[in-house]
Amino acid sequence: MSEFDNRSLSDAEMYFWLCQMARQLDVAAVIVNIKKGCTIDFVNHVFSQMTEYSEYDMNGATLAKLHGPSSDLLNEEAIQESIENGLTFKTSSLHYRKDGSIFWNEVNNLPMRNQLGELQYSLILMKDATEAMNVESLIELERDVFFSLENGTAVEQVLNNICSTVGATFGKKCVCSIALVDEHNRLKRVYGDLASERNTFPEEFFLIGLTYREQQLIKKPVILNNLHESDYQQIFAPLLEKYPFFSMWSQPILNTEGTVIGLFTIYFEQAIEPKAADFKFLNRIAPIITLAVKYFDQKNAIHQLAYQDVATGLKNFEHFKSSMMALIAHGCEGYLYIIEPGEYQNIVDLHGRQGGDEILRQLACRLQNLSTYDDSVIARYTNSSIIVASRQSFKEINIPQQEKDELLFEPYYIHEKETYVTLKVGKSAFNKYEPFMEAIRQADTALSNALKATGTVVKKFEQSHLESVEEEMNILVHIAKGLKNDEFFPMLQPKVNIATGEIESFEALARWISAEIGFVSPALFIPIAENTGNIYKIDREILRKVLQWQQNRMELGRKLYQVSVNISPTHFYHPGFVESAVALIESYQVNPKYIKFEITESVELDNVKRAKKIINELKTYGIDTSIDDFGVGYSSLSYLQELPFEEIKIDKSFVDYLADSRMNAVVKTIIQLSKNLNMVSVAEGIETEEQHEELKRLGCQTGQGYYYYRPMPLDDIDKLLEDTVQV
Repeated sequence: MSEFDNRSLSDAEMYFWLCQMARQLDVAAVIVNIKKGCTIDFVNHVFSQMTEYSEYDMNGATLAKLHGPSSDLLNEEAIQESIENGLTFKTSSLHYRKDGSIFWNEVNNLPMRNQLGELQYSLILMKDATEAMNVESLIELERDVFFSLENGTAVEQVLNNICSTVGATFGKKCVCSIALVDEHNRLKRVYGDLASERNTFPEEFFLIGLTYREQQLIKKPVILNNLHESDYQQIFAPLLEKYPFFSMWSQPILNTEGTVIGLFTIYFEQAIEPKAADFKFLNRIAPIITLAVKYFDQKNAIHQLAYQDVATGLKNFEHFKSSMMALIAHGCEGYLYIIEPGEYQNIVDLHGRQGGDEILRQLACRLQNLSTYDDSVIARYTNSSIIVASRQSFKEINIPQQEKDELLFEPYYIHEKETYVTLKVGKSAFNKYEPFMEAIRQADTALSNALKATGTVVKKFEQSHLESVEEEMNILVHIAKGLKNDEFFPMLQPKVNIATGEIESFEALARWISAEIGFVSPALFIPIAENTGNIYKIDREILRKVLQWQQNRMELGRKLYQVSVNISPTHFYHPGFVESAVALIESYQVNPKYIKFEITESVELDNVKRAKKIINELKTYGIDTSIDDFGVGYSSLSYLQELPFEEIKIDKSFVDYLADSRMNAVVKTIIQLSKNLNMVSVAEGIETEEQHEELKRLGCQTGQGYYYYRPMPLDDIDKLLEDTVQV
């Protein structure tokens, strides 16, 4: 019997599912078996391409297979502990391929537990982050070079530090040198990696590199993988007798006119063949050296490197702060705007970070092209936003309509594809009396508020925003306590047959009375729970208490009624939703027909194929589903025929305006549609006799609202059912 056959059913299913998913991912994936000493059971083809280790090489091994002399052992131990303890993490490690070459590995751990909460596997996602780490190192190096020169640091120290930094970045046994020549191609000075264990090297060592360059008269990198067997072995022979070097990479240093002014060289003690990321790294090193060497002639260029966002070409936040300090020092006052495309994350999901960068670049360009832009300051603020300082309010600026249309309504282009965005804007005032960082914080708070609104919107900072944030944070802290202390409970609101007045079923509404902060409105705690991932715990707690109530009625021989339980979209789409819900229902021995799940229509039901699969799976267990708040979100009449809901709930916002002929026509259409699709129509929020009669006339089958009954505790529902004579 194979190892797969020996696994429990849930374990085998999980392993099979993980393998299937891993094979389809476009990133490296490793499945670690926690029960087998955290050894590797499976790696996908992307992992093999990235590391050159096959699945056979890795099977039964651990992540230590990727370790080498330059790996950070403390970081590796932390990774191992996190895997063993089932902790989610994301980190970068220096790892080794099968051929001994080094790369920066971005490692993400996703613990996988079975339905009992037992840790079974870890799905580890990996990505070659060498280029990103190199870029990050180079950006930091550029800034260090600039600030060092600005602070009067000697050029030789700056160049020596460049060599040290490059050597550390490669993480291999290597030594770097910079040899500079004058306009006659004569050696001026040699700089080396003074941080190396050899400390310094003789000048003749670097002269050989120059001799090689002069012979070739080249302006491109030279790679010698084996100095001992190269065509220039005789030139290097005297030095190879003294030093254990094996490979050499050299990069000419050019000035802005394209003339060679020196040579940057790296000497390795092992055979090293550069990867694509290494070539990019080398190509970017030489300009940094050029800027340092030509500091006095190119001071402005270095200044740009320190204060520019590389990805978009915009000024960065450091530049923005310097400009703001200058404005305020001159007594200027005005407004700050933090602007974020509402669809930024979707753009990144579709086109990667480069797509997000391109949207911000185009947005900034449009702002700068406004005829009223004048002396405003614009810069990149975060990954997803830009920041603008203006001496005028947007409301005060008379922007020509053509420019306004271009800014707000014209498409943006990513890879020649049209993309439309809405703009979320947070606004605050700045002046010499308040710290400008406080103004930025306020604009940031206003942006958070704008991101909650639909469409393009500008939100000005109000003190109430902070109070709202504080309230939300306070609620968030107490949600965990409330779940632990069993403070969440359902109240049931009857759903009535409009024609007969008979109670047909109920909807369970989540309520929370905190021992510390008292009653908390669902309008407050539900959005917070959804945003923080706690909503599924509340959903499950409400379902559990409804089932407990139904079980008690069943044991007492009382009539059972179907109860609708609201399920958040994130919970609904969770891979284990159906299985865990059915298991909970069965644990109370309640017939599934007495449970109905209400799914909010306003979010994510555009994923019709996935939703249909889940609804049909629930249907096989005898569990009905209902689409809640129909018509107020991303409504699509076309997908209703695809999704086998048993019930459509007409939102209160429609019922409130039944007297309006157009709204009345909409409600009539929804009711007729539900009949055509064999669905029950339920009108929510009925509060008046007129609404009741009109819905009855329109043929709506079921009503719910204060006109009939308010939401009531479970004990009161029992009393109501006992006292009410059903017609």
